[in-house]
Amino acid sequence: MIGDVFDFLTPFVLVFMVYRIYLILLPHIGKNSNTLVKSAAVIILIFGAISFVEGHGMHLSANAIARHLTSMKDSSLFALDYSFDEIMGHIFWDSGIIILSLGITFVGFHIDPKKLSNMKQALILLASLIYGFTYFVNAVEGQTVFFTLPMAVAIPLAIWWTANRKSARISMNPVLYLFLFSHIVALGLFLIWAIWQKGFPEFSALGWI
Repeated sequence: MIGDVFDFLTPFVLVFMVYRIYLILLPHIGKNSNTLVKSAAVIILIFGAISFVEGHGMHLSANAIARHLTSMKDSSLFALDYSFDEIMGHIFWDSGIIILSLGITFVGFHIDPKKLSNMKQALILLASLIYGFTYFVNAVEGQTVFFTLPMAVAIPLAIWWTANRKSARISMNPVLYLFLFSHIVALGLFLIWAIWQKGFPEFSALGWI
């Protein structure tokens, strides 16, 4: 399907964008940060990219195969395809997104602080809303809430705790600013959804998509 062709390109775009962000941040890493920090960031990002690409590819291919198994929904073949499509694929996919964000956050802890203009702060907040909403939607529809929700709590706490320990001002760090607020947005949406729906049903199960 045409949608599959466009979706096939998603990992190329995302991984390239994350790599570009890493390159943009490199010149801003403090002089006290050594090569070990940069190498550790690269390793984290590589693992995140592998997990995301594997999960996305697993989901995309299994989902395409499932269209040809509609008359075999009671078979073990369909059950196997479903596990790759809706379970393993989403677990690897969302794990990859989280690991990539942790890699960029790790780099963010080592960049020099700089006062952000009101325009930049507004753009970061807008990006936080988009990222937080996407994080929430992927988790609910992919049924990965069992680990994405705890991470939406753990990441802001880790950013806040580490920033305080290093006496770093989050408001002067665009990376920490982004990931702190985006996960708070996601956490708020999780709470609203859980209270409203009395759980975390998929949007497709409710007939929304």
